[in-house]
Amino acid sequence: MDETNAQGSDVVDDYPYQVAGHSHDGPLRLSDDGVCVLKPVQRPPKGEREVSFYERVFQDDEDQEEILELRRFLPHYYGVVEFSILNNAIISLMLLPLLTSDSSKYLKLENVTRRFAHPCVMDIKIGRITWDDDEEEWVIRKKDKWPLRKLAGFSILGYMVFNPKTSTYDRFSREWCRKMISMEDAEKSFHYFLDSGNEELKPRILEELISKLMEIRTWFESQRLFKFIASSILIAFEGKDGETHHTPLEDKALNGKRQDLQHNELPCFKNCQSKSTLLEVRMIDAAHVFSSGVVDSNYLSGLENVITVFEQIRKKK
Repeated sequence: MDETNAQGSDVVDDYPYQVAGHSHDGPLRLSDDGVCVLKPVQRPPKGEREVSFYERVFQDDEDQEEILELRRFLPHYYGVVEFSILNNAIISLMLLPLLTSDSSKYLKLENVTRRFAHPCVMDIKIGRITWDDDEEEWVIRKKDKWPLRKLAGFSILGYMVFNPKTSTYDRFSREWCRKMISMEDAEKSFHYFLDSGNEELKPRILEELISKLMEIRTWFESQRLFKFIASSILIAFEGKDGETHHTPLEDKALNGKRQDLQHNELPCFKNCQSKSTLLEVRMIDAAHVFSSGVVDSNYLSGLENVITVFEQIRKKK
């Protein structure tokens, strides 16, 4: 995002569809055009690792096939921006000496829910091991208090489902999800999550979801570049019957607006994910991604179990 000047500032809001994350890192923000999510860069070394990961994967001259393939599964990365937010307004860096607020750095990432008017969103953390080797003991003990994660190799961190009867969201918090202790509990949550939205599209959404998860699994079966710790898969789809899906560019055309689209257009980079009309499935949270030379069995085993539960739901349909 461009730095604003003394004559004005861009207004930003908290990202309304955040279902997980740590409060001490600050909330996700929505860019003024709605195309990007602004994620606070975490304190070192986590923030530095996450920035380095995205910089490597999305560098312009990247030609390694495994990394190009990985891009399909990530939100697109636009770089790091620095500014201060005061009363939901982005303040120019040149004004900061006059204010008490400090500037912060943000990862500028594709808003993968942007196409949905009433998105249903779920965050699934993958892997039994969700801590680094150098984590403090109290942190490890805290992260180990997820019964479902110890059993199945994944945990649901939070989700939200649009309720068409009330036009509101049913939200399931981190604290609520932590109470899940069995695969049956996970299946019930997955089923409830998928049970909203267009009745006719539900079977197609489930089929496409399983297909996309299998594509991620195929990539992990062959890659030896990275070890993903405490990384999540974000799932999003439209939650309201009969809702028309529009891209930001289509919305501009429908509104009769002619704007400079240079900033708003999402780049068509090599090996980008095909845009589904039904749902988005993306890997998020890369603060604990490390270089590796072996199969990431921790991630793979958890992902396998996620796929298994969704396949069980399909069999019962």
